Amino acid sequence: MICNMCENDTFEEEDDGYSYCRQCFSQVEGIFKTGDDCEDYKKEHSRHGKLPKPEPINSSYEDYYMETRDRYVKGLLMMITYQCEALVEKFSVTPLIIGLVGPICLRFVSLSEVFDDDWADNAIRDSELQSKGEVRESKVKRRKAEEPHNLHGKRAVTIWLSLLKKSLPLSSSLAISFLACHKAGSPILPTDIVRWAQQGKIPYLSSFFKIREQMGETSATCPVSASVMFRPIQIVSAQRLEAQAASIADIIGLPLPPVNFYGIASNYLERLSIPAKEKALHLVCLLQNWSMPSDLYLSKNELRFPTRVCVMSIIIVAIRMLYNINGFGVWERSLGLLDATEADTELSHVTEATDFDTEELLKNLETEYYKVAAETVEYEKDLMSYLLHGKNEIFAGLVEASADDTYRTVDNLWNRYPKDDKEYELFGIPSKRGRDWEVDDLSLNQLSLNDDKLRDRNNCCSSRSRKSETGATDCDEPSPDNHNHERKSKEKAIIRLIRDMGDNLFQYMLPRMKVKRLDYLQYVRKKDDGALIFAVHADYYILLRVCAMVAEIDARNMHRSVLSFEKRLAWMEKKLDHALHLKPLSIPSRDTKTHLDEPSLEIKSFPEFNVVNYWKDNNIDLASSLVVEGSRT
Repeated sequence: MICNMCENDTFEEEDDGYSYCRQCFSQVEGIFKTGDDCEDYKKEHSRHGKLPKPEPINSSYEDYYMETRDRYVKGLLMMITYQCEALVEKFSVTPLIIGLVGPICLRFVSLSEVFDDDWADNAIRDSELQSKGEVRESKVKRRKAEEPHNLHGKRAVTIWLSLLKKSLPLSSSLAISFLACHKAGSPILPTDIVRWAQQGKIPYLSSFFKIREQMGETSATCPVSASVMFRPIQIVSAQRLEAQAASIADIIGLPLPPVNFYGIASNYLERLSIPAKEKALHLVCLLQNWSMPSDLYLSKNELRFPTRVCVMSIIIVAIRMLYNINGFGVWERSLGLLDATEADTELSHVTEATDFDTEELLKNLETEYYKVAAETVEYEKDLMSYLLHGKNEIFAGLVEASADDTYRTVDNLWNRYPKDDKEYELFGIPSKRGRDWEVDDLSLNQLSLNDDKLRDRNNCCSSRSRKSETGATDCDEPSPDNHNHERKSKEKAIIRLIRDMGDNLFQYMLPRMKVKRLDYLQYVRKKDDGALIFAVHADYYILLRVCAMVAEIDARNMHRSVLSFEKRLAWMEKKLDHALHLKPLSIPSRDTKTHLDEPSLEIKSFPEFNVVNYWKDNNIDLASSLVVEGSRT
């Protein structure tokens, strides 16, 4: 079946026996559902020529638009309430958000103008102006003769619902829930909200089930099902969600604080498994207090870096300062790719500027990188869980709304899906148990840096099987061949890193040999044939890519954010150095009198005045004063 109005192919059956299009709600001609036998029904009503029509309901124009608007707004508020309750119960968010979300929702709905007196009339008029062509009569039968339509035959209920979803989109429920968490000072990120909504841990995709239980499927003056009204089409991105929350706050005039920097930074450092977490967190907070970046505030601009990226940029700079990650080739030295003389030189450079083990940090970061990359949510662990998640969350409610046998076929295929390894073998699929063999005791660090150890282990196993009679193996004792093979494996490790850098549009730089300055190394972008080149060292890139993965952003944009924060720090240091070396100023004496009408003026000498001494004498914090001025510039 194809709808004559909108060419849609999905329909639903109502209690009156008729079928209606799910998109434009037009009635389908010639189809009527009855509980009697089909043949007897046709014989009985063949004399009349037409099927019986439902009895009309006397409702006014105002009843239709008020019921449609009230049901939608009420359902949206219920969706937000369900989400906040889930955040409190499942993720230990402060219950303060439940008290904050009420005023935010009511003011947002009030300022959306959907409760204005002429809202319904303006919506009908705008729909008629936007439609092109002459006024035509509708060719389909209407569910209720008295139901309002515009001049072009389009149902007014459809027009009002479309405007409601535009003024108060369903995605605003997630934005308001995040906004309440942000206002309450909870370290919840937009990426957390989006991920939990996708996983079904907070009600969003399937929340219309609960709403339908409370409000019912339809009403007399709002013939739109709850699944059509409250089922989201998609989940917005974390970037869009943060900008949407800032836009809502701007609309309702809600002043927002910066993000909970301490909580977010602490969670990120815990996720990165930094050995000296407390010292790193202390330095991170000092950098934040000193720089006071404006990027820690929510912004309506979707093209700006998210707040979480700014937090991670400060963390990267702090880790580089603590562990002296400035291109000295610590990662290459750990693989033995540098000569002994070069390795000793680089080691002395690193130990001069830090008391921490940089090599251990890089190994932990690379292990964490592959660990995060291998993380999967519960519904992605096997195909059965993935299909169940799609059935219960992504495609929730489509089975009952299907007008044909499509989902009955899906259920039949579902029942035929193999449930154990024996059925796998019947279908010709190898069992998973046969692929696991003996790699469980190998660490991710060994697999990432020296993945050829895995092949060495297989060679040992094969040689062990060949020499099982004598009990000797060629893996127990070192040999020149093994040494060369280890050398090749280390070279492959750096080739693999260079290839990964190329995939992220980075360029590998050799370690610094002739070091003149041991201070902080700031990378720059260079142009080559009109394209920007991001050339970095391996040590920095290993830190950068794992931080980008934890912050859920690509490495290139993460690097751009780091460069922006470093530029801000350099600007502030330059301004501070300039302020500390100011020359004494001259201030006019109080006794000096000037008269504008006199042709000549006699100006007395001004006493010398030192700005720095004045600040010290009056207990004024020089650093905080400059920071405040710099942050407002």
